[in-house]
Amino acid sequence: MLEYLLYQYRSVANPADFVTRSMNHDEHPEIRRARLALAEVNQRIQEYEAEKQRLTKDSKKAGVKGLRAKNMLAQLNAGPLWAKLQAALITAEAAVRIATKKYGGKTFKKSGGGTGRAMGSSEGSIWWLNRDLKEKKEKYGKAKK
Repeated sequence: MLEYLLYQYRSVANPADFVTRSMNHDEHPEIRRARLALAEVNQRIQEYEAEKQRLTKDSKKAGVKGLRAKNMLAQLNAGPLWAKLQAALITAEAAVRIATKKYGGKTFKKSGGGTGRAMGSSEGSIWWLNRDLKEKKEKYGKAKK
């Protein structure tokens, strides 16, 4: 059935392009930069959540250690982990915005000459980058006053 459809629509869907498209890893540098910035945000979130979990576990202890952990847990959103997370989120937001403006489904010029398709954006990576950033900003963004 698939062979018939590829034969029938060979002018629109080239079978060779159909097969090699998923193997092609050409991704525009701006999209790659945005993906790496979001990876940095994920790393900062993991560090923040690990510290929060450790302090939550320690706050259930009795005595001075428990009270100290409760105090540190209350101050966690004003500490250096939170500041690093916010800085990474701002950097990722800028990188995703740049990638969205410039290469949202467009072609780009390869460094070796010629043009290449922005494969990452054609597969929806721009959409996923924006969605991932939106979810992270909703959960870890600045608190509304």
